[in-house]
Amino acid sequence: MITKLATAKTVSLFLALMAAAQDNSATIPAAQGPLAGLPSKPGAHFEKIKALQDNCWLELGSPAPDPKWGHARGRSWMAKMPLAPELRGAFLYGEGQHGYTKPDGHYMDDLWSYDINAHRWICCYPGAPAKILRLQLNADGFEAAPDGQLIPVAQQVHGYEMNTYDTDGKRLLSMPNAHSYWEKAMPQRKEWLKPPPADASPWFYEPGTGKWNRLRTGTSAPPTGYGDTLLYLPGRKQAFYLHRNDEVWIYDTKTNKWRSVNPKGPKPPFGIDATSCYDPKRDRIYIGGGSYPVAPAGSNAFWVYDLKTDTWIDPKPKGSPCHGSNSYPTKNAVMLYDPLNDRVLLVFHSFHDDKPERLGVYVFDPNVNAWAAEALPIPEKLGRNRQAKNGFYDRELNAVFIHSAGDSQDDGTIWVYRYR
Repeated sequence: MITKLATAKTVSLFLALMAAAQDNSATIPAAQGPLAGLPSKPGAHFEKIKALQDNCWLELGSPAPDPKWGHARGRSWMAKMPLAPELRGAFLYGEGQHGYTKPDGHYMDDLWSYDINAHRWICCYPGAPAKILRLQLNADGFEAAPDGQLIPVAQQVHGYEMNTYDTDGKRLLSMPNAHSYWEKAMPQRKEWLKPPPADASPWFYEPGTGKWNRLRTGTSAPPTGYGDTLLYLPGRKQAFYLHRNDEVWIYDTKTNKWRSVNPKGPKPPFGIDATSCYDPKRDRIYIGGGSYPVAPAGSNAFWVYDLKTDTWIDPKPKGSPCHGSNSYPTKNAVMLYDPLNDRVLLVFHSFHDDKPERLGVYVFDPNVNAWAAEALPIPEKLGRNRQAKNGFYDRELNAVFIHSAGDSQDDGTIWVYRYR
């Protein structure tokens, strides 16, 4: 039995940890969150990135640590680092090793931002303090601290493609994929935990306050699971959500409502954990390389979802990526749309089948519906290190950024690539 005094101390410690995560600099008011003051002044590395030649890579090395929480840790099965362009920062979220608690005692459901301009890590949320965690359900049925602040405990076994950035609302959107790996680290959570309400929005991390939020929508919400897809659609102020390659939903960020869609056309032939990107020029989504199952040999694993007509399309492109393999899931690749060159870049950065020849940057040209005949090279040091990798494209620098680190290890480095 936990005494009232012990519970009060637990709550005080937890709230102090949250405040500390929001106090990375004495000049930043804690109420504005740890990302207040961004964008940073560009550092010396900025000119090196600008000077990159076409189809060249640059190793920036290890980012400077957060002054209190150190370095972000690597996490596998998490392709995208959603970019907040106005902050010049990219988010890293989703767990790594199953049920992992960091040496500092925090469960690895932490949230980080990579500060592009300063080449440094900023800890937005250090993760749940495993041993002392004590929460309650608020009136809406979400886990919260006694002061009402919502806490997203163990919401993603991996990040997959389930995090995106709302460039209009200026907030991170995140869909959960519930699991039970947390039970060993935080068994006390069973005392208060219940399934979330059936009309829940995505999770939001709001940089303006440095706090998490989640809302009731009043409309049925989609089921969630491992390897789903969430993409924000700036022109529409909506988010596209694909559950298990079977259900399509649209979340309207203005009205906080979900809408189920019954798309036309044949469904893609692959299962969960596909890589994807949004093409705003054509208002469509590219998605492919999923697993469980992998698309059959001889078929096309690169599909299009047309948002104008809500239709699945097999584009039957000329050529194929990955030396004809239909497997390029979030563990091994990141798919990015390059708006300046109007190309899809499939960065196949890690191999898992003893076929290192598949490593490379594969380029799809939507104007001619064709993959380039040859892959562009990836540095040996990056491609063969067997580390977990995550990435994003930055329009301002016309560059792809790749974070490479051991799964749940704090040994990460940042690499930068320019297509042309």
